[in-house]
Amino acid sequence: MLVVEAERLTKRFGEQSALNALSLEVPLGAVVGLVGPNGSGKSTLIRLLLGLLRPSEGTARVFGCDVGEPASYLSRVGAPD
Repeated sequence: MLVVEAERLTKRFGEQSALNALSLEVPLGAVVGLVGPNGSGKSTLIRLLLGLLRPSEGTARVFGCDVGEPASYLSRVGAPD
């Protein structure tokens, strides 16, 4: 079972690209760390996965639910709903 699935996930703020075509699969039980320099899109990815931002392009799912409907999975990832 995949906990996180992202396909070509992109977020732009105006002409600035914060996340560019990220594809990712995280299976249940995996431990993942996001590492990168300032401005590399780490916080943007988390905000997209929590439904705080909408992707400019691409798709993402958490526990099989589209990130456009985060209320269905927020309590399962330790975020307040």
